[in-house]
Amino acid sequence: MLKTGFVAIAIALMGTAAHAAGSGVPAIDRHVTTMRAGDLAGVMADYADNAVVMTPHGVAPGQKPAGQLDVFAGKTNVRKLFAVLTDKDHNPAVSSMVVQFEPRGADTTLMHWTQFPGTPKAVKGMDVFVVRGGKIVFQNVTVEPPKK
Repeated sequence: MLKTGFVAIAIALMGTAAHAAGSGVPAIDRHVTTMRAGDLAGVMADYADNAVVMTPHGVAPGQKPAGQLDVFAGKTNVRKLFAVLTDKDHNPAVSSMVVQFEPRGADTTLMHWTQFPGTPKAVKGMDVFVVRGGKIVFQNVTVEPPKK
């Protein structure tokens, strides 16, 4: 049921690609650069006021879970997530991250990422971004389960 809800949201957001003038890659690339630098203000500059970010449960403390996902709706709540991800304890993982962008239409981009690549601590995932008017309006963060 949860996956179905996410798919419905993603399809609704992706369905109006005519709103975007071009690829969201420049905004997402700035996002990655400012994340690596631990620059919270820079990260937040690329998010729309009504942005929605979905993450696996437990990424940011104090967030109420929506099933196995946490939903950060509105720029104030999105800021709470990125305040954690850009702090000194989490920044080493972010600054080690290698990314690959995969544009999927005018406003949707997949970002495949690996933190600590080539080490036993390696973590992989993929984010889905929807960018409109140069601002990130939707992001879904997924993390691959660890290999056993």
